[in-house]
Formats: sequence, C-alpha cells, structure tokens
Amino acid sequence: MKKYKCKCGGIIEQGRCLVEDFLVSCMKCNKCEERLFTPDQTKELIRLRDANKVVEGERKIIKVGSSIAALLPKKINNYGIEAGLIDTVRILSKNSLEIQFKKEIVK
Repeated sequence: MKKYKCKCGGIIEQGRCLVEDFLVSCMKCNKCEERLFTPDQTKELIRLRDANKVVEGERKIIKVGSSIAALLPKKINNYGIEAGLIDTVRILSKNSLEIQFKKEIVK
C-alpha cells in the first residue's frame, strides 16, 4: 500500500478509530493522530449508524434456566443476528459489555 504523508510530517496509516462511539476503520497519522476516512470507511460508519438505530435502546434482561438473556428487537434479524451466533463476550467498562459475533453483521 502506498504511504501518504500528513501535513505535520507524519505517515498516514490504516487504523481503527472511535467515532461517535463506533469503532471503525480509518486512516490515521502516526504523529499528530489526525483521522481521515476513505469513501468505503465513510460508508461503513453510515451503515453502523443506521444499524444502531434498530438496536439502540433499553432492553430487558430475563432469566432463562440458570442463565440470563437480553431481549433484542425482531428487526435485528435483518442483520443476520440469530440464536447461537455469539463468539465472545467481555467486559469493557464498569457498565458495558462487548458482544462479538463470529461473522460481520453490518456489511
């Protein structure tokens, strides 16, 4: 991949950026950390925003046998999310979890 220089003299590299609470691909300067986005990276952010509108909101946690489960809206099936799809779950902070799926759910 061709290397591009930032106006500060740093090198622009492929990376991950937190934008509006979404972790997305971006191009980032290794010196000043300025963030730039390719057209495909911008489309990815827009798709995530749209998908989040379907999922975002309060969800009820219910007891299922000796486990618990979160109820998700039926519209989430449009993104290929179905029972048994989760790969890993981990704690991100004092009040948040990350649920990671085995496949991309927003394309």
